Amino acid sequence: MSSRLALGPRERSGSPAPRPPGASKSSEMIEGIEASLVDASIPMVFVRARDLGLTGTETPQAIDGDMALGARLEKIRVAASQLMGIPGSAATPKVAMVTAPVEYTALDGTLVGRDAADVVARAISMGNCHRAFPLTSSMCLAVAARIEGTLVHECSTAKPGADVRLGHPSGVLPLDAAVVKQAGEYHAERVTVYRTARRLMEGWVRIP
Repeated sequence: MSSRLALGPRERSGSPAPRPPGASKSSEMIEGIEASLVDASIPMVFVRARDLGLTGTETPQAIDGDMALGARLEKIRVAASQLMGIPGSAATPKVAMVTAPVEYTALDGTLVGRDAADVVARAISMGNCHRAFPLTSSMCLAVAARIEGTLVHECSTAKPGADVRLGHPSGVLPLDAAVVKQAGEYHAERVTVYRTARRLMEGWVRIP
């Protein structure tokens, strides 16, 4: 039997990423579409799937096979990196496309119902769509879901105090985040991820 363990890294920055004075917003226009820039565990750029002509439930293979989409997402990522003060990196920020809960089929053929997730997303890492969702990126998404005004918060149906259930290509990942607003800025006090543990072995050691 497996038991669920809650792992809770604390004091992750949850405010919109540092940008020029006066541009501290949780959403703004980048390359013609609205985006949210959030830095928690890892810098992320969140965009609506529908603004890119997608449903948000596409398979990683379908996303990777769309060269025009890949080029557009990279332009958005590069433009966002300038605003976030981290230009020149191919690894960060990462981009995620989000949508409200919707039924879709996971990569293993499992049907993920609309009520099984609070937000559905696809993450792009190093030019490729992740087959699940990177853990640090999912932590950032959980924080963004708690920040009013972000596109993740707009799409999410998670209730205050309840887990944020992230629907990704391989299934559903539950997370939690505690975010507070101080002096007009959001700060993440805690992000919780879950793992399972089970007894692998037990025995006796006799010492003379």
